[in-house]
Amino acid sequence: MPKTTPPHWWTATETLEELHSGRIGAVELLTHMKTRAETLGPQINAVIEAQFETAFETARAVDGGKIKGSLAGLPMTIKDTFEVEGFGCRAGIPELADYRSARDADAVARLRSAGAVFWGKTNVPLAAADHQSYNPIFGVTNNPWDHERTPGGSSGGSAAALAAGFTSLELGSDIGGSIRIPSHFCGTWGHKPSYGIVSQRGQVPPNPGALVQSPIAVCGPMARSSADLILGLDILAGAPPGEAWMLKLPESRAGTLKDFRVAVWSGGYPVDPEYRAAISLFGHALAKEGASVVELDATPHPLVGDENLYISLLFAVIGGELAGADLSDYDHAAAIYAADTVAGQAARAIRGSTSDFFILLERQAQHIAKWSAWFQNFDILIAPVSMTPAFRHQNQDGDGPVPSMARTLDVGGEKVPYLENLLWPGVATLAHLPSTARPIPWKVGGLPAGVQLIGPSYGDRTTLAFSTLCDEIFGTFVPPSGYA
Repeated sequence: MPKTTPPHWWTATETLEELHSGRIGAVELLTHMKTRAETLGPQINAVIEAQFETAFETARAVDGGKIKGSLAGLPMTIKDTFEVEGFGCRAGIPELADYRSARDADAVARLRSAGAVFWGKTNVPLAAADHQSYNPIFGVTNNPWDHERTPGGSSGGSAAALAAGFTSLELGSDIGGSIRIPSHFCGTWGHKPSYGIVSQRGQVPPNPGALVQSPIAVCGPMARSSADLILGLDILAGAPPGEAWMLKLPESRAGTLKDFRVAVWSGGYPVDPEYRAAISLFGHALAKEGASVVELDATPHPLVGDENLYISLLFAVIGGELAGADLSDYDHAAAIYAADTVAGQAARAIRGSTSDFFILLERQAQHIAKWSAWFQNFDILIAPVSMTPAFRHQNQDGDGPVPSMARTLDVGGEKVPYLENLLWPGVATLAHLPSTARPIPWKVGGLPAGVQLIGPSYGDRTTLAFSTLCDEIFGTFVPPSGYA
């Protein structure tokens, strides 16, 4: 039956049904998306490079039957940290302003092989290192829900493009919440996969051409429904070229809501009180629908004693990527910020030794084992994605992690250090756990808000199945006003 909603609000799954049925052609669809992006794009500055001429060549090949695949004809934008052949790949770094990609990132190659039509790149912060999306090359990206606020980062352009109806499927990356926070801020969906199941190769940073993969970063799908996250992950996950392992993720631990064992936790780190109350309400709503829900009063035991481990490991990884760079700003920060603050921990970790790094990796391995034991009693941990919903732009003090150390966020009337916004997403990152970010059915301060659905190691199908059940109960994407 033909769709009655406009094509820009179709989910990727719905779009592909229309394409495969012949009710719409790839060229017709791309023309519609081009018109929309060119009309509304300047309001939010989400897409920073468009190549429609090349995209129309691909779309014509799809319509002519020369390109086939599960995504054949689907228009897509890609985060500007991923190499896409023929496009720029700058990651907001001025030194890469003129860099053009000669190859696809591994994840992009999988999407291309499935028939996706790439037409644009989306904005990010400098070196993908902020929870906002602005940089010296392309400027500031605005949140479609409120142009005075950030869409998040580092996949902020990706989430803004989804929320504005410029694309139905995006490719994001996440080391400090970069898929989950933009999804939370923009009212969209995102999945941080279990570590290692999607290749990172071809992502910047590190430098173009690097083959070593970060020990905590991941790449994953962003969309406007749980079904589309499943669609994207099924294409993205698997061994990259040159490796011979095979991936078989476990099936979901449960198939109906009443069979899921759910814990809700919103204590331990700062959280806006209205946001915390909305998360608690979400837990109660799930319980009314039949889920077994427990609200945790205490911090989950794997985190006890490891509260500082994520920040230390994250900035040790960043320090490795900055090898040879001038680190004097970090040295200055280490002298200013106390060792027991997040900023102080971060600044000191940048200069860590190789032996320090391997000690951190062993601590991480022990931490992962603790979570495996914890998830014997629960299937899903519901937690905040960050401290607040989308906050107002803070971009007049420079770019990158060092200026962030001096910033604060208003959390329930209290000024909280900006870098503490890393702590909630860091829970799943440090432990290599899958985490699906999805909206809750209530606004917080008039803004969309989401939760993390964190699952056991390699339990991606568990978190995605649970999110799918939530879609059935609470509905799917609601567009921001002004973007009909």
